[in-house]
Amino acid sequence: MREAPRGSGAVTAVVGAAVLVAALSLLPVVHGVLWWIESCVTVAIALAAAAGSRRVGLPAAAAALIGLSTVPIVLALIVSGSSAAAGASPNAAADAVVEAFSSAFRQIYIDSVPAQGTAELAILIAAGAAVVAVVADLVTVGLRAPVAGTLVVVAVAIVPGKAFATGTNGLLLLAVAVAALALIAVDRRRRGRAPRVVGLAAGGAIAVVVALLVQVVLPTPFASSAQAGGAPVIDGGANPLLRLGQDLRRGADTPVLSYTSRNNAPVYLRLAVLEDFTGRTWSPNPADGGPLGFTAVPQAPGAPESADRRTTSTTITPASESSIGDRLPLPYPATSVTGVQGRFRWEDRGLTLSRFGAGAVGSYVVRSAQVDATASQLRAASVSVPAGDEQSLAMPSNVPSIIRTTAERWTRNASNPYDIALAIQNQLRNGAFSYDEQTPAEQGYDGDGLGVIAKFLSVKAGYCIHYASTMAVMARLEGIPARIVVGYQPGETRVGSSARTVSSDDLHAWPELYFDGIGWVRFEPTPGRGAVPSYAPLPTADVTSTPTPGASSAAAATPVPTESDPAAAANRGGTGVATGALLRGGGIVLLIGAVLALPGLLRRGLRRRRLGRLEQDGPAGAWRELLDTARDLGLPTARGRSPRGIEAELAERTGRSPEAKAALARLRAAYERQAYSRVSAAATRRDVEQVIDALRGQVTGGARLAATLAPRSLFGTLVAPRLAFRWSPPGSG
Repeated sequence: MREAPRGSGAVTAVVGAAVLVAALSLLPVVHGVLWWIESCVTVAIALAAAAGSRRVGLPAAAAALIGLSTVPIVLALIVSGSSAAAGASPNAAADAVVEAFSSAFRQIYIDSVPAQGTAELAILIAAGAAVVAVVADLVTVGLRAPVAGTLVVVAVAIVPGKAFATGTNGLLLLAVAVAALALIAVDRRRRGRAPRVVGLAAGGAIAVVVALLVQVVLPTPFASSAQAGGAPVIDGGANPLLRLGQDLRRGADTPVLSYTSRNNAPVYLRLAVLEDFTGRTWSPNPADGGPLGFTAVPQAPGAPESADRRTTSTTITPASESSIGDRLPLPYPATSVTGVQGRFRWEDRGLTLSRFGAGAVGSYVVRSAQVDATASQLRAASVSVPAGDEQSLAMPSNVPSIIRTTAERWTRNASNPYDIALAIQNQLRNGAFSYDEQTPAEQGYDGDGLGVIAKFLSVKAGYCIHYASTMAVMARLEGIPARIVVGYQPGETRVGSSARTVSSDDLHAWPELYFDGIGWVRFEPTPGRGAVPSYAPLPTADVTSTPTPGASSAAAATPVPTESDPAAAANRGGTGVATGALLRGGGIVLLIGAVLALPGLLRRGLRRRRLGRLEQDGPAGAWRELLDTARDLGLPTARGRSPRGIEAELAERTGRSPEAKAALARLRAAYERQAYSRVSAAATRRDVEQVIDALRGQVTGGARLAATLAPRSLFGTLVAPRLAFRWSPPGSG
């Protein structure tokens, strides 16, 4: 591999900027901007190491390896904070990076788009951005293939939009096209070739057209089921809590199933049980039991043996062959399941079924035990960890203080586990909190971790995920085993029929708490959703009317404000939308401003470089800068004219300044002496700036603005000053 020539630092800088601009295509895929900030730091350090290594004479391939070697060091510093810099064990820092990568890959598996912007995922994205930037730099500088380098940048811009069906913003494509053109132009300048304006414009148009065609032609490999008509609402690969929020917000009400029960009672149908809580997210219990039909149905933990003698049957019919995904809706606790055609496996602790083979589900019948808990039974019951289920009470140590203090304040008057649970439920339903599916997504706390719960307690707006996770966490803090269940609320009764219809709008999440001798018991902390159990009544004086179990989510989405927090009830609904729109609008304005400012910044950098190299390049650089400034201002500098002819033309444009005319004459004479004789001549920065100031003072404000934002000379004059008089007639520039 040939050694990269000198002057490649500017190319490397443009490569880094282009990759970071293209990486903004991940904004619809990952919440927040932490990942982009860390990517900026990692990319800058990696490319600086690569460019510095080339500067001291290392081959391009070796420089690229050195640049890549900085990535794990930077990631270790980010993950470990100041401890790495303060002398912490390198092994500990390396283990922290590996653990962060492991958590990020696990999140990719269970999360869905848009993913939570966790610190671990930010680390993984930053590492990927740095690797891509170093590779693009190696291709552009080391292999001297700038067009191939721009293809890497374009790929970064369009692949996320296609892979996750989020699309690519048109303004982003425009910014990437501008960055790609700048990359080609700066590389040509480094190699002593002047890029043609027509060629660059054609190349940019082709790049945009190709990117748009790729967006249309390429298939979408990971299209979400939410976008596919008739697809299952909740599947097995995504975290059910995160998918639930997306499905509630997507707007379309998709029929899922209908059911009839022997006693015509409303039934909650469960899809997944989540007990493993890391502090960042809840994870569904794995399907660790035997296959359906080949092993006995697992026993419900803690349920009394008498419950199995009192059962009821529920007949469930899917709305279509594809409406049931990888999780089979079941009432709790199921004692038998018959008629299922697909292959499913039990999850023993939560009594849910997950698919592990192909096949349509068809209509099926579930028999479930009747566990009739009463308030007096629950108040008299003790609590302990279910056998072999230590996860149900596990909590990380870094619980935000707002969660602990709020739980203590809400439960200070409760004397037993049941009253503690009832106090938490009723505080969440007493009117101070509102049901809102949009605000969490708009304000960046759409999730289920401790940080999300802390923000939810402050904003007091969220949907079932936030209420369920808040109650489960607070219950665990008070010593009560708790978990979250994702499934469907009972649905609506068909007119003239005993059957109930369940749709995607009935998706719901609720907490279950464990009581000795009774088992897992459902609570309902979400206002306006679900049915409050008879054993967990609401204080009638503090709660607004609750819709019936069959009420549609549209009607229940916004509970009636109460006097307990009138300001919050009046103002909270539009805050998230307004803030999100403001942030998006500000981002678009900044992006447009950056694109518009780029040509002017490049032109200023070129002028600074020319004036800084007057001693090396001589008057040729000064004369070239005068000609380019005149072109930018719209003044005549026709090619082929002699330096004296150009001097005469420009002298008329300097106004009545004899100092500027004298400076122009000195610069012309020095340039002619350098071009036509071997006698060295000097050109001063003061003379150049004096002439430029005089020329700018004689044109209109509009001409000066155009010269600043869209300098005409930029792409036509990107060539080393010392070669100006070699490639064109004297004075032509």
